[in-house]
Amino acid sequence: MFSALAAAQIPGLCNTGQTSKNAGGCTGVLVTPNPTGGGTRRDGNWERAYPYPATLAEAENPCALHYIPAWVDTPNSAWMPNSASTASEWITPYDGEGDRASGFYVYATAFNIPDSPAPTSFTINGQLASDNATVGIYFQTPAAGGACYLVSGQDFPVNPAGSGSPDYQQWWPFTITNTQPLATASPAVLFFCGAESV
Repeated sequence: MFSALAAAQIPGLCNTGQTSKNAGGCTGVLVTPNPTGGGTRRDGNWERAYPYPATLAEAENPCALHYIPAWVDTPNSAWMPNSASTASEWITPYDGEGDRASGFYVYATAFNIPDSPAPTSFTINGQLASDNATVGIYFQTPAAGGACYLVSGQDFPVNPAGSGSPDYQQWWPFTITNTQPLATASPAVLFFCGAESV
């Protein structure tokens, strides 16, 4: 399970739980979360790998996985409530509540590299909450050959166990940079990988 507040000034890089972006970029409009027990409401901009969970080898090459839209859900009662943010909501890999298998759960969001000024790199400062450790953030763009690369500038896991309140009850800041080639106005994808252990 994953919720992110991407505090970036990159048009089209949207927070979790929003309706689908349009020509003007992110809508800022939150999806009504599915009630406890499941529903059909999906995130408009974030997807999750399917089938899940992934193996470690699959999670380390997330651009080779298949993705479907993530559910927007009412959080588990132990998690930080959706009301903790007016900009994002929890997204989950499954419809409904219950136990998940151990493994890696990967989420992806696509955006376009800005066309002006021509970028040579980028830095994204944000915060996230997840109910297990976020063990990797990867980046993909055609200018870098379409391969997935682990981003720079951030220690992993983002929200390590034993560092205060549980990882799912607070925001965890992150800063990521890209050192791979970029092309203006080209598509790009960020992948967030979480580890589930039960």
